[in-house]
Amino acid sequence: MIVGRAPLRISFAGGGTDLEEYHSRYDGFTVSFTINKFTWVIGKPRTDDLVQGFSPDFATHLPPTKHSKLKNIQGHEIVVASLRGLGFSKGIDMYLGSDVEPNSGLGASSSLTSNLVNVISTIQQKRISRNDIAMKAYHIGHDILNWGIGKQDEFAAVYGGLNSYKYSKDKVTVNHINISKNSVRELEKNSLLFRLGNREHSVNILKKQINNINKSNKKTLNALHDAKNLAINMRDALRGNDLEKFAELLNRGWEIKKQYTSGITNSRIDRICKKAFDNGAISLKVTGAGGGGHLFVYAKPKKHRNLEVNLKKLGVNRVHFSYHNTGASVFNINNL
Repeated sequence: MIVGRAPLRISFAGGGTDLEEYHSRYDGFTVSFTINKFTWVIGKPRTDDLVQGFSPDFATHLPPTKHSKLKNIQGHEIVVASLRGLGFSKGIDMYLGSDVEPNSGLGASSSLTSNLVNVISTIQQKRISRNDIAMKAYHIGHDILNWGIGKQDEFAAVYGGLNSYKYSKDKVTVNHINISKNSVRELEKNSLLFRLGNREHSVNILKKQINNINKSNKKTLNALHDAKNLAINMRDALRGNDLEKFAELLNRGWEIKKQYTSGITNSRIDRICKKAFDNGAISLKVTGAGGGGHLFVYAKPKKHRNLEVNLKKLGVNRVHFSYHNTGASVFNINNL
């Protein structure tokens, strides 16, 4: 029995420029940090050639089924696509779970796919690089499931930590951002996460964004160019342990992101953001593609209680987390 764990992430800057439709024409650039919220995959080979799946997040069970009769039912479409994409045709029981609910804006779907690729490849006794795991997961989500996703979430889940990612036409370059231990402590001390909920799958927002890119929509492209340059500046600010600059860029990035397409914000999110600023937030942004999910807030610790109490009045609850530096991992239960 193989257990896989892969982290979720908070994307600080550059989201949207990791879309292939953008970075096949212009280089993309993002900055993100993984957190101690995870997706979980358990793979247990069977003695027959059937596939069985359990997905508590969607409260669904895929009964033992022949590979030839597998269908993409909710909660198991990632399993079906991954088994086919990796050429796995043996019997297996699979359990999928996440520390957050679906459509979190924290990259859970891509983390789960990366996790599955890692677990299945381990069962197949294949040694593949971290880059290959991330790209195989991206291929499954983008090309097989047609999610219209970018690449940052798969790479963040596989590599883990605080990294910058450069996306060119043919490759993704991952660079760890080295900052002092004191800066990491201060960053974590000032970071809050709140669950917004009320979010549709990011596919709906991303496909509108992709359509704008394909049509060379000037407003969308200019916003993405600005987001890329801002992400590069944020990397430099973090390298220089300049957290004041980081906070300033985070706010600017949120304003730029809202120019990508419609649906990234709405009246409820705007009201919540205003309430957060009124109660001590220095900077903030909605995670992921936008439209809901989670809100990342940067504020001094003395303001945290005030923020927590007042946002809760709007139905927005705090999610406690810490930053995490380890990427996707597998554990063989038989060796424990």
